[in-house]
Amino acid sequence: MADEPSDASNADGGGGSGDALAPAMVALDRQRPEDAERVAAEVLRADPKHARALHILGVALTMQGRYDEAVDVLGLGLQVAPTMPELSIQLGYAQLSRGDCANAKVAFARALGISPHPHDALFGMAKAHQELGENEEAAGYFRRYLTNRPNDGGAWLGLGHCLLELGELDAGYECFRTAARGDAKRYGAALTSLAAAARGRFWLRPRDAARFFRESQS
Repeated sequence: MADEPSDASNADGGGGSGDALAPAMVALDRQRPEDAERVAAEVLRADPKHARALHILGVALTMQGRYDEAVDVLGLGLQVAPTMPELSIQLGYAQLSRGDCANAKVAFARALGISPHPHDALFGMAKAHQELGENEEAAGYFRRYLTNRPNDGGAWLGLGHCLLELGELDAGYECFRTAARGDAKRYGAALTSLAAAARGRFWLRPRDAARFFRESQS
């Protein structure tokens, strides 16, 4: 499943029912998409064209792996509110999750054209290009994303993979080192990811791995 965007919208898409959707937002934050789905569905029974509720429902369906349903719901949302960037972003992630990378790029491109805070769209566009083997394009989007989100370890790992594929080994390895900084969880993720990467590295002795990640190419 593809990484999903954060839910950054504060817009109430229809008729002042934002308070009614507050429990759905709490449920999403607590990784309870079934509860969020139920709340959004209740709002939509009263107002079938409530764009905010359609967005939340699309997020909940995506989190449950029901990607085709999510795409349909988010498509309806875009008919109602074509300039609501969160709908395009979530549509892109739902399409990306079901392997439809080409249409995901279309959705993310639409979001980039209308969103004042396009970070999630940049990350999604990077992932879509990467899945298609378009590593140079993916690297460009990862770099744009990291300009404003420099502490995102997952994005550094993504950029590192792209650079290794492009033959930029030193720069790629340095991305993995950057991703590993901070805590043991990030270090473990970087170590596992690098071992699985094309032109990656693997060590039998933990101290050799630790030495590599302490090195700096700067």
